[in-house]
Order: sequence, then C-alpha cells, then structure tokens
Amino acid sequence: MTQATTVQEWPGVPDGVRSRTLPVRDLEMHFFEAGTPSDPLILLLHGFPELAYSWRKVILPLSCAGTGYHVVAPDQRGFGRTKPRDPAAPGAARPVAFEDDVRPYQTVNLVHDIVALISALGHKDVACLIGHDAGSTIAGFCAIVRPELFKAVVFMSTPFTGPPSLPFDVANNPPPTTPGAIFPATLVESALAALDPPRKHYMLYYSTPHANAYMWRAPQGLHAFFRGYYHLKSADWAGNDPHPIEASAAGLASLPHYYVMPRDATMAQVAQAGAPSTEEMGGNKWLPDEELAVYTREYKRTGFQGGLNRYRSVTDPTLAEELTLFSGRKIEVPAMYVSGRKDWGVYQNPGALDKMREKACTDMGEGDVVLLEGAGHWAQQEQPEALMARLTQFLKGRLRQ
Repeated sequence: MTQATTVQEWPGVPDGVRSRTLPVRDLEMHFFEAGTPSDPLILLLHGFPELAYSWRKVILPLSCAGTGYHVVAPDQRGFGRTKPRDPAAPGAARPVAFEDDVRPYQTVNLVHDIVALISALGHKDVACLIGHDAGSTIAGFCAIVRPELFKAVVFMSTPFTGPPSLPFDVANNPPPTTPGAIFPATLVESALAALDPPRKHYMLYYSTPHANAYMWRAPQGLHAFFRGYYHLKSADWAGNDPHPIEASAAGLASLPHYYVMPRDATMAQVAQAGAPSTEEMGGNKWLPDEELAVYTREYKRTGFQGGLNRYRSVTDPTLAEELTLFSGRKIEVPAMYVSGRKDWGVYQNPGALDKMREKACTDMGEGDVVLLEGAGHWAQQEQPEALMARLTQFLKGRLRQ
C-alpha cells in the first residue's frame, strides 16, 4: 500500500516522497520512494543505527537527477517498519532478541533481500546502488554476488575491501591460524585488552548479548542517547580529526571511544560522555529535535537487536565463512567512495581505503574518492547538497548507459 508521507509522522521528508510496503521474501518491507517507477532504479541502503528515513534529504533530489530515476530507500531486515510476514516470527509481534536465530542476518541473506526487492519493484537491474556505513558492506556484496544486476555502486563511510580470502597453496604456505575477516581490526581484541588502559572494539561489543539493552534502556534516555551518538560521529564534535592510523592495537587505540571503547564502558556511557551542550544542540541545523525524535520513536518500538545482528554475522567466523565463496571477486562496474572529511569511518580499518581502490574495485579513479567538507559520518544528513553535487556528477560522467 502506498501512502503519502506526512510532516507529522515523517518531519523533514519532502512532498513527492512516498511511503509504502511490499511483500519481499519472508518480509513486509517498508521503503520510501520518489520518481517514476518506470525510470532507472537507484537503491539507497542505510547503516546503523539508522533507517530508510536517513536518506530523506536526498531521495527526491536524486529522482530528479539526469533524465530521472526511481529512487528507493528501504528499511532493511531488522530495522524500522520492515517486519516478518509471519506474525509469530521474531520482529513481528515482539522485538528481535539476542537469543533468536541470527542466521537470517548473514550477509548473503541480506543481499538476497535486496535482489528480491528489485524484482518486487518490477525492475530488471539497478542503475546505481548506494550504501552508507553497514549498508556500504551490503552494497559491496550485492555487486559481488550479482554483478549483472548493478551498473554502478557508491560506498559511503565504510570502504569496501572485497570478500575475505581463502588460504592459497597451503602445501607451501601454511594457512593462517585465524580465519580471514571482513574487518581485520576485530581480530586484535586480546591486544586491545592488554593496553593500559584496556580497550575493546565496538563491533565485538555490538556482538554481545547486552549491547541492545544498554542502548535501548540507556540511563540518559533513548532520545538523549541518539543525540549524543549522532553528535559524536558528526563534524560538530571537535574531537573528530581523522587520519590514517597504524595497523596495530596501539594504532587502533588512537580512534575515538565510539570505535575503540574503554574496556568496561557501554555505548550509552560513550555517547553520554560526548553529549553536546544545550548551546550545541540549539545550533544543530542538520538534525533538529523533531527529526531525531523519529529515530527515538522507531527504535523505542523495535530495539536495536535486528541491526546489531549484522555485526554478529561479520564478527563470528562461522557466520562469515560463507563469504569466502566469493574470494577473489572484484567489483568491475564504476564505483565511487564518499565520506565526510571529519568521518573516522574512512580510516577506522587501517589500509581499507587503499585496498578498496587498488584491489577490490577495478573502475574507481582518483576523482572517485571524495571527502566532503563540513561533514562527519552522516554525510547525507549533514551535507546533502554537497553529496548531491558529487552523486550527480558521478551519475552523469561515470555511469555506463
């Protein structure tokens, strides 16, 4: 069912953007869309802790780019208003819990969701797939698993480094004692714990049973948690000064606490420690309180576990091992990377940016790596006009017709 969006329910979503759901595999998938459904498709994949709503400032402008696009931004599995069609399934009548089956959140299944959405929308392919944060990883694997469907891809914040490798020529090169990982920084947890003071990696923290409750029931309140978290990772926080770091525990320890946390801290405590002042909150123009309240409202209903299960799927070797099936595959369509100049996501995985453009992608030029001034982690919300300028340039100049 298609519904016009309302300012009361979705503040900041412009007229011309529609909200609807479609049956997609075992889900009733909710998404925002704009443009004519017969126009070429652009898909937008959000990150964590985000929603389809995070794309509200660029959905309509993207639909007007060039000769027109059908732009779709879904709430992905485990997020927002997308829910299982089976009323007895976790996430339907009750929030997803840590004890529920995590396998539906494995990366290949999340890719399957996106492929099925494309078909459900009546499209045969995608002109451009754009993923932000954790959505960048899903976008990358979409292009790896089904390369014929995607004509171009844009990664935002999280560089895509390709599938994990398989051991090669093991008779002459003993296989590593630890399995390959999408994010190698997660493999040095014992070294982080040995630091003084001890630290821990946020992805592994997000993979623990208690992470959901500590955010959902944050002592400062859910709304204040979101305000602190979004502030910390934005260009508004003076502590963000991203630069390349050494690939070691000591190098990782130079990252802000929202990436490499104090060993005994919760993410709610990290967000509270960096919470903006009343004056800073009043000066925030890119995420006014009524728009932040949408995240509070939606996550209050669902909790965070559905989104957190993504981290479990990439940090647990038994869940991530399926991705070695695609070892050696590269992204061969035009690709671009965009992030904010103040986004530590660019460098949080040492060497990832270079590996993306030199090995994982065969058609990503120097001009296709863009850092936007005045933006941190949330570029599509902090600097939507600057982002649109770069995306429009990419679509016009690099997209194969």
